[in-house]
Amino acid sequence: MHVAKTIYARFFSGYFLTWSSLALAVIVVSAVSLRLEALSHENSYTKAKAEAALEMLNLRRGMERVFIEQSFTLSKLTALLGAQPNINQNEFSSWIRQVPEVDRSAVTITASSDLGVSLVYPPFGSESFPGFDYYDSIKQLPGPVNTLGTGKDLLMGPVELAQGEVAIIFCATVYIPGNSTRVNAPWGVVSIALNYQDFINKVGLSEAAVSYDFLIEFDVPGAEYDGQFFGDRPVFDNDPFFGDKAVIDSDPIELKFDYPYGGLRLYATPKGGWATGAQSHWFEHTVILLTAVGLLLLLGYVMWLAETRKLAKVQLNNWINALSDGFVVFDANDRLVHSNTRFAEIYEFPKDLMKYGTPYSKFVESAVERTQFLLDHEGVAKWVAHRMKARHAKISMDHEQYLADGRVMIASERPMPDGSCVGLRVDVTELSRAKTTAEAKSKAKTDFMNMLSHELRTPMTVVLGIAHLAKNARLMKSSKLLLGGIESGDKSAEDITALVDDMFTQVSDLMGRMIKSGDHMMALINGMRDFAAIEAGNLMVNPKACDIKDIVDPFEQQFIVLSKAKGINFEATQDLGAVWADVVSLRQILFNLLGNAIKFTKTGTVRLTAKVEADKVVFEIHDSGPGMPKVELDSIFDPFYQVDSTATRAAGGTGMGLAISRNLAELNGGTLTVSSTLGQGSCFVLTLPLAILPQNSDDIGVASSPS
Repeated sequence: MHVAKTIYARFFSGYFLTWSSLALAVIVVSAVSLRLEALSHENSYTKAKAEAALEMLNLRRGMERVFIEQSFTLSKLTALLGAQPNINQNEFSSWIRQVPEVDRSAVTITASSDLGVSLVYPPFGSESFPGFDYYDSIKQLPGPVNTLGTGKDLLMGPVELAQGEVAIIFCATVYIPGNSTRVNAPWGVVSIALNYQDFINKVGLSEAAVSYDFLIEFDVPGAEYDGQFFGDRPVFDNDPFFGDKAVIDSDPIELKFDYPYGGLRLYATPKGGWATGAQSHWFEHTVILLTAVGLLLLLGYVMWLAETRKLAKVQLNNWINALSDGFVVFDANDRLVHSNTRFAEIYEFPKDLMKYGTPYSKFVESAVERTQFLLDHEGVAKWVAHRMKARHAKISMDHEQYLADGRVMIASERPMPDGSCVGLRVDVTELSRAKTTAEAKSKAKTDFMNMLSHELRTPMTVVLGIAHLAKNARLMKSSKLLLGGIESGDKSAEDITALVDDMFTQVSDLMGRMIKSGDHMMALINGMRDFAAIEAGNLMVNPKACDIKDIVDPFEQQFIVLSKAKGINFEATQDLGAVWADVVSLRQILFNLLGNAIKFTKTGTVRLTAKVEADKVVFEIHDSGPGMPKVELDSIFDPFYQVDSTATRAAGGTGMGLAISRNLAELNGGTLTVSSTLGQGSCFVLTLPLAILPQNSDDIGVASSPS
């Protein structure tokens, strides 16, 4: 009877607990649903605001494009009229037809001296405009007056023109250039009138107005009203540039922007106002509620399966031991509860230490005794104290551990609510090395791009400078002397010939500098092209037998001249024989190596030797330059890598030459190595196959491959 009561009590208590949990879940999910509904409305409102703001930005871009186009056209018109203030109507019309920037949709283009229209385009249909006096039009007068008064470009409108069209008008002041005794003087005003409706369509306002109500006003904050002007900005009956002023009272999106003619304020609201509600999501909320109920029922079912905990524990242990990372758990008293075999393997802990209940401090002491971590003698005590302090603080930690054997571990520790702590040890050695390598390569590429931009910019500056000078050849000193001699008429034919020769000499010198800069840029481009071809595996070589003498002698003749110019010695020695290699790529390798040797050697000797050893030919390039640290020798053949020294940076270069040279050597079946002593010099060794010549044959062309 007692057992039955116990069973019933447990049943009803579980029943009550289950339905109580379900009721609580319903309340929670309902509250969440209401909150989601509110968030949905807020999101809809925010989205509508964002869409309106985006539409306004598109309008602003359209208006800015038109404003900039008209500003550019006005600058050309003012320059023309300033240079030719006495231009007649036919010349004015002809010139405008030849200017591609002129907007062909413009209603009229007028030029007004002393506020009287003197020139107009197009002349047909605007015959009444010449002689038109702005003082006779109160609507159009403020624009030219303000433009002349301030010297600033001006936009005004919409304005009804004399021919009945509504337009917006762009105005700019025309100045007649002064001289040494007279400053620039205003001549008058040039204006471009664009059809107002065409402008509205062109910037997209008509299309946007289908979905939004707009108001566009001139931006004149802080100015005071003064007749037909608002400060230095004309105002026409205080009307907006576009739209209805009632938009301001509808919580609009506001956007302000400046343009060459002043500033505008844009206001926008959706047609019908902002949405007051959002789409109902009660169906989704109901699904969530039913899902939550299902999960609670499942949880109740799991509670009846408590007897399976033992099996689950065994399975959990197996899963933990299957992890490739170290896993460990300590209880609230810092004693070992459980760990997998990988945790012991990582730190090489002895088996007797991996017992249930071993204090955490024992693991720390064991690691220190066996010098598992990279710590000096003074740092051991501090490290132990820090680890124990962090342990007792019961805080989450993620830190890197550098082991004495070079491995890198990520140690993650998470405190549990019951005071226990779960730890995970992840071996990231390869990732750390890859990260270091990637960072080094990224830095090398960044340094390369910075260097390359400098290397290209310098000759490009020379080329552009010479090109600009050639474009204005009359400004050259020799050209001025020649023109002066011709205009004066007091120069003999011999003098004129001499002046022409001087001009040709100066032009030839300039072209020589341009060619030198172009050759430098071409060398850089060719180097990048070769490296890209090598990286893609598209560079092909055509090895054949090459007489060593035919390779070495041209370099000896060339680099003796270069070394003498730098004040150093150059020596070359060679054995008799033939090398099996692609002639072009072999010469490129030797040119790169000898060029570097000459470049970095300030005093002493650069030596090229070609020796025949067994079945190979060895080219050695010795120099007495600054040398390189041993730690750099493994990296100098990497793409974009440069030894980071003042001498290297000062000498220039792209950092691709050695990488290309080693790849070319390997494509020819050879090797390229280096040895160096800091402060004494370097030696690069290029080894290539020896060409096998037929006996009693003087023709290298019949030689065969060493393979």
